[in-house]
Amino acid sequence: MKTSYGRIAPGLLLCLAWLTATRAADNPPSVDSIIDKFIEASGGRSALEKITSRTIKGDLDLMGSTCEWVLYAKAPNKQLSEFNNPAFGFIADGFDGTVAWLKNQSEVRVKEGEELAKTKRDTDFYRLLNLKKLYPNLAYKGTETVDGQEVHVLESKPSPSSKERFSFSTKSNLLIRQESEFEGPGGKVGLTARLADYRSVDGAQYAHNLKFKVAAGGQEFEFAIRVKEVKHNVAIEDGKFVKPTS
Repeated sequence: MKTSYGRIAPGLLLCLAWLTATRAADNPPSVDSIIDKFIEASGGRSALEKITSRTIKGDLDLMGSTCEWVLYAKAPNKQLSEFNNPAFGFIADGFDGTVAWLKNQSEVRVKEGEELAKTKRDTDFYRLLNLKKLYPNLAYKGTETVDGQEVHVLESKPSPSSKERFSFSTKSNLLIRQESEFEGPGGKVGLTARLADYRSVDGAQYAHNLKFKVAAGGQEFEFAIRVKEVKHNVAIEDGKFVKPTS
């Protein structure tokens, strides 16, 4: 009997594991439940709504060099990021609530089409709270593994040629990866962002380790940001976000 039980038990356990996995697949979590847990893990609606502006400073690692990177954001939808890299020079990326623009050493370019539409979604100051509004066709796409963590994946197609995929840790419920595809001025752009080292600032959770991979024009490059400082409800003049003339 002991020998027979020893042979049967492993098979029984495998069977039970298969049944459990099958039931989980038949009853996937809802989009709403994943987003609700994400908002709660991020600090909760009340804490997030108390914030009306923010500045973030960090170290940007790009092309073998490190420089300071800073972001300014103001409700409801104004944002500006700036850095000065030895290889690329001074770069500013801004949105004044209507016009999205990019300034580099040679020009100031106004964004249009899908690039503008993505900027509008990304710069919504309360984006964490407005995911269902910004991405009304979000759908659950199952589980994957990202950096050793199991994640729930939600996917949206804001347009026929664009796509956004959000990966939420099943353990922390926080966003740890976002994958974007959209048409840029030179063709298809692919952007993957990895988010880690979440820390609480005034009750809101911020990733302090950000890694990015960009694919565009047949080329790929990577960069990383290590956040050093986050400040909330600081005074920022609206003029800071306006497109420069040159």
